[in-house]
Amino acid sequence: MESNLPISLSKQIGVYALSILLPPLGLMPGIKYLVSKSPNGKQVGLIAIILTVVAIIIGFIVVKQFIEQVNQSVNLELNQYENLGI
Repeated sequence: MESNLPISLSKQIGVYALSILLPPLGLMPGIKYLVSKSPNGKQVGLIAIILTVVAIIIGFIVVKQFIEQVNQSVNLELNQYENLGI
């Protein structure tokens, strides 16, 4: 592994964007920077991993709410037909 990874502002923004927009893929650069010897690299890696975990949790919450909403709508429709005797 490289000891001093270059961490420009544009590189940081790219790593953070990857962590938020494609959460599982944000772990790879996050771990790469976390194990670097540079204190700035460690900070970038930690932030990337935290953003990735938060994005995954938010994604699961959104999907869970969507599934519950669809399930509730389907049950409401089925109950209407049940009341009609069909």
